[in-house]
Amino acid sequence: MKAQLPKRQANNFDLLRILFAWFVIISHSYILNGAGATDPLFELTNHTFLFSFIGVKGFFIISGYLIFKSMLASNSIPEYLIKRILRIFPALAIVLLVTLFAVYCIYPTTLPSFFRNKDIYAYFLGNVILFKPHFFIPGIFTTQTSNAVNGSLWTIEYEFFFYLFILSLFFIKSNKKLLKVSLGLIFVGFVAIDLFCKNWAITTRFFIPLEPLFDLGPYFIMGSLLSCFEWETLPAKNTIAIIMLVILLFATYTNWGHTAVYFTLPFLVIYIGKKTNGFATWVHEKLGDPSYGIYLYAFPLQQFIIYLYRPSTLLLFVLSTIGAFIFGYFSWKFIEKKALAFKQYFIQKNSATV
Repeated sequence: MKAQLPKRQANNFDLLRILFAWFVIISHSYILNGAGATDPLFELTNHTFLFSFIGVKGFFIISGYLIFKSMLASNSIPEYLIKRILRIFPALAIVLLVTLFAVYCIYPTTLPSFFRNKDIYAYFLGNVILFKPHFFIPGIFTTQTSNAVNGSLWTIEYEFFFYLFILSLFFIKSNKKLLKVSLGLIFVGFVAIDLFCKNWAITTRFFIPLEPLFDLGPYFIMGSLLSCFEWETLPAKNTIAIIMLVILLFATYTNWGHTAVYFTLPFLVIYIGKKTNGFATWVHEKLGDPSYGIYLYAFPLQQFIIYLYRPSTLLLFVLSTIGAFIFGYFSWKFIEKKALAFKQYFIQKNSATV
């Protein structure tokens, strides 16, 4: 019998994740084409927020919310890890192979033989094991603004790090009050380090760079904290959302945007994500969740488009949007969705051996 994925609630989360992936494409269209760290949102918000800032942080907020719920629903740590591994690694491995095939097609004859070039293998292995990312292949894209083959991969190791990090709360998951207190304290700690100890985070050696860890952490942790509340019965959430929006807008134009965003953006993202509408239902039923694939493929697509055509920023944005959405859809339909369908098989097999 063919394994079936359990039906998920058709809310706005799929739509938001697609939107956030698209936000990253917008910013990268400017950055990779040599216009610098700018985009329409950056100009609109008094040089406070890039579209990519909202996109990446939004991804981590939604991940924190949904992944923590997944951890709460898991009967064991192996069950939880199986679900997370199947979500991240199959699509990641395929995008790395597809990208290397594309690199092979433009590989300069002045470089060492493709299959004898250690950087080719380092690119695949370093990225697929996450914590040794390898963004560059020397000799590729050397004349472009960025030499990275896929610069977007830097966030994946932090995403998976937080998958592992929240396991520290697995054995107290039945105590909602203790979970809320613990996550609240962790959130405050991450924000304090990001605001007041940034130099320490930059200079301290760890197995992954600490500065991005404490930059992304507050959003994942706040998403996790919000998942501990019964959202449907949360009092005055409409009023809270309006207050959060007003605070964020006011802070954006008074040079406090990067402080207010820690607690305002997570609430607003979950508030919008929990709502439903007809278009979100259509996206959920017809497209599924192509956002991860869109995010994975967009950067290398943009790099290859620049290499081949040297387009304007607008044309780069249009072409990479179309291409990334196509690759993202097929990645979801033929790789990610099929990989996730194996969850029950591995979980049942693991349960049978216990």
